[in-house]
Amino acid sequence: MVHKRTTMAKAVVLFCIATITACAGIAQADGGGWGGGQCGKHQRHSFRKFEQRLGLTDAQKLQTKAVFQAHRAVVKPIITNLRAEQDNLQALIHADTIDEAAIRAETAKIAGIQADLNVNRAKTDAQFRAILTPSQVVILKSLQQKRHKRGTAPAGTPAG
Repeated sequence: MVHKRTTMAKAVVLFCIATITACAGIAQADGGGWGGGQCGKHQRHSFRKFEQRLGLTDAQKLQTKAVFQAHRAVVKPIITNLRAEQDNLQALIHADTIDEAAIRAETAKIAGIQADLNVNRAKTDAQFRAILTPSQVVILKSLQQKRHKRGTAPAGTPAG
């Protein structure tokens, strides 16, 4: 039971980080807006706060938006695949008979997908850091250390 919660918690955290990485600063089809509703408002507010902490220039904001938008196309199908494989794993776990080999195989598939997301996250973070000045990188690392200590990723922050 504890292992299942830990695995699911890791998957949820990874999904959230990947989603934040993919979505932060991305222009939506409605001409550059963020999604609607409370979630969109929260993302906009959080990312603006993050931009202010780093002191991003308008040019840096545009470059950041382009980086996240480019990675969005890569992340979206990976997330879709991850969700499908997680559903498959849940079905195997709750099946009438236990198929340990199938559960292990499905878990390995999920681990591979999570690795793909982590690689994409690292690439996105490296491209984002390349946009920043050395002093902004210091601030970013400080924010990331604080986030790591809390164990959460503030909405709108690039993972890294």
